[in-house]
Amino acid sequence: MSDNVNILIVDDTADCRLMLSAMLEDNYCVAEVASGDMCLIEVAKAMPDLILLDVDMPGISGYEVCVQLRKQYLSECLPIIFVSGLDSYEERLAGYEAGADDYIVKPVEPEILFAKVANCLEQRQKMTAAKTNATEAVGIAMEAMTVSSELGQVVQFIKDVQSIKCAEEVGHAMINILSSFGMSSVARVDTGSVAYIGCDEGSIEAEVLSRFVVHHERILSVGIRTVIRDPHIVLLIKDMPLDDEKRCGRFRDHLAVLMDIADAQLANIKTRNLMLEQRQQIFTQVISVAEEQIKRTTVRLFEHDKNSQGIMHGMVSELEGMLFGLGLEEDQEKKLMALADQTSLQLQETQGQTQVVSSELGAILESLYDFFNTLNEPSKSDLS
Repeated sequence: MSDNVNILIVDDTADCRLMLSAMLEDNYCVAEVASGDMCLIEVAKAMPDLILLDVDMPGISGYEVCVQLRKQYLSECLPIIFVSGLDSYEERLAGYEAGADDYIVKPVEPEILFAKVANCLEQRQKMTAAKTNATEAVGIAMEAMTVSSELGQVVQFIKDVQSIKCAEEVGHAMINILSSFGMSSVARVDTGSVAYIGCDEGSIEAEVLSRFVVHHERILSVGIRTVIRDPHIVLLIKDMPLDDEKRCGRFRDHLAVLMDIADAQLANIKTRNLMLEQRQQIFTQVISVAEEQIKRTTVRLFEHDKNSQGIMHGMVSELEGMLFGLGLEEDQEKKLMALADQTSLQLQETQGQTQVVSSELGAILESLYDFFNTLNEPSKSDLS
C-alpha cells in the first residue's frame, strides 16, 4: 500500500481510534476525529481515500453521516467501512442500506481490517479508472460526432458551391460555413473584378486582404487572426480557436479543402465570364458586318428597281414615238402598246417584291439583336 493513501478514523472512543491508527499508520496516512459532525467538516476540507466509521456515536450516528456523504457528488463513491460493536443482521443490513461498502465488528482483527481496507481501496481504484475511461469515451464519442457534423457541412458546401455562378455568392458561402463553425471572417474574391465580402472596400480589413494578395506565404497567423489565400480568394479569419488545439487543427484542415473548392469554382466563373465576353465581342462584330451588308444590299435593290423603271419608261416613250413612223396598222400598234404597258406593270410588281425582301432582311437583323440580348441573360442551368 502507498503512504499517499489517506484514511480517516471516526470514533467517539479514544481507545478505538488509537487501536485502529496503530494498525494502519505504518502503511497509510491516518487522521482521526471523534464525532460525526467533525467527520463531515473534515471531509469538506479534504477528501480522504477511505473512512472507518463507528456506528453508535453521540450526536449524528454513523448511519446518518454515511447517508449525508452519499448524497454529496464528491463523496458518493468514497469507500466507507463501518466499525461497530453491533453484530446483528439488522445492524449490518442498516449499514449497507446507509451506503457503506463493508462492515467490521469490534474487536477488530488486523488481518480482517487490512483485507477489507485493501479490497475497498482496490474497488475504488477500479471504479475511478472506469469513470475516467467512461469520461474519455464520452469525450471521444462527442468529438467524433462533432467531426462528423463538420465533415457533413464541408461535403454540403462542396455540393452547393458547384452550382454557384456569381463570385460574390461563393465568398458569402465561405463566410457562412465558417460562421457555422463558430468563426468570424471576411473575404476578397477576384474573377477579373474584385469584391469584398463581410467588410467595406475602404476598411482596414479590406486593406489587409488586398496586401496579402501578393504575399509570399499562403497562410499567415498572427495571434487568433489567420489569413489564407488562393489565386482567386483571400480569407481573413478573426478568431481561430487557438485555446483548443484539436479543434484548431481540424479547422485548418477544413480550411484547406474549402479554399481549394472555392478557388476552383471562382476560376470556373472567371473562365465562363471571359468566354461570354469573347462571344459577345464576336457576335457584336457579326451584327455590325450584317448591318452594313444589309444596308448595302437594300440600297442596291432599290437602285436596281429605280434604274429598271427608268429604262422601261424610256423604252415606252421611245416606242410610242417610233410607232407613227413604222406604218403599222392600228391593231398592231395597240398590241405593241399593250405589251409595253404589261411589262411596265410587271416591273412595278418587282419593285414591291424588293420592299418585301428588304423587310425580310430587316427581320433577320432583328433576330440577331434578340439573340445577342440572350447572351446577357442567365441560362436555365444557371438558375437551376
